[in-house]
Amino acid sequence: EQKNYVGRVVIGTVHGDHHDIGKNLVAIMLEGAGFEVIDLGADVPGRKFLQALREYQPDILGLSSLLTTTMPKMKEVISLLETEGLRSKVKVMIGGAPVTVEYANQIGADGYAPDAGSAVELAKNLCRK
Repeated sequence: EQKNYVGRVVIGTVHGDHHDIGKNLVAIMLEGAGFEVIDLGADVPGRKFLQALREYQPDILGLSSLLTTTMPKMKEVISLLETEGLRSKVKVMIGGAPVTVEYANQIGADGYAPDAGSAVELAKNLCRK
C-alpha cells in the first residue's frame, strides 16, 4: 500500500520500564521514513514481543530500555527468540540512554542506535541486509 515501503518494525520498551518518549520518537521517525511500525508500548513482557513477531513477521524488532536495571530484559528477549527458533527471522536493534554498542554486541543484538535519527539509518541498513 505504501509506495516507499522500507520494512516492518515491531518496537517496544522492555518489561519493567515505563519510559517511552525515546521509543515514541523513534517510532514516529521510522514511520516518516517509510517503515510500517507496530508499537507495543512500554513495560512489554518478552512473551508479548514473541506474539507480535509471530503475528506481524517484522523485518526488525526494536527494544528500548531507559533503566540500567531493565537492560537485562533485552538479553532475555533475544534469548527467548533463540529458544523459540525466531532469532534468524528478525533483526534486533536496541536503544535507550544507558545502552551502548558494546552492550548490543554482548547480548547479540544486530545493532544499536544512540538517538532517533541514527535508529532510522540503522533500520534502513538492517533491512538492506
